[in-house]
Order: sequence, then C-alpha cells, then structure tokens
Amino acid sequence: MVKAIAFKAKGKDGRYLCDGIDCGDWADENLDTKVLSDALLVIRKDLAEPGEKDIEDCYKFFASLPLSNDVQFIKDNYDPVPVELTQEELKIVRKRNEW
Repeated sequence: MVKAIAFKAKGKDGRYLCDGIDCGDWADENLDTKVLSDALLVIRKDLAEPGEKDIEDCYKFFASLPLSNDVQFIKDNYDPVPVELTQEELKIVRKRNEW
C-alpha cells in the first residue's frame, strides 16, 4: 500500500476532488469522484508518507498554474485526508500523470 493525501469533499460521503474533468463523476455538481484512483492525490516521488509541507506545496503549485485555480475554494470545500493506494491504483495514477 502507498500512502497519499486525497482531498475529501466536505459534506459528501466518500467523494474526493477529481484529478481533472476526465476523472470527474458527471453525476456530481463539482465532478467529485468516489474512485480513489480518479482523485487528485498528493503522492511523494519517493512514496514516503506525505505531510503538511507536501499539502502546502500542492496548494502553492495550484496557485502558480496559468489557468484559474481557486485554492481558497479547495481549502473551503475539501479536507486533505490520508489514504492508501493499492499498487494497481498507483499504476493508474502514474500512467495518467506520466511519471
């Protein structure tokens, strides 16, 4: 199992911020997904457990992207939570993100 951080939607059972519109659940108004491998995840390249600094670095990265990225919306509507990925889920995420 690989430790990661997902962004759990506040007030929604088992839904996470998706990793882009191609990963979103169109049945949800914010495209929040129930599929962990489709969630936006913080995973360290060395696969060590991510911490607070990794989460803050993620927020800074979002803010630096050229498209409109409302970091405050994410902070207001999602809680960073620890999750564990299977090797298969990690493989899906790596393929999608090309790493």
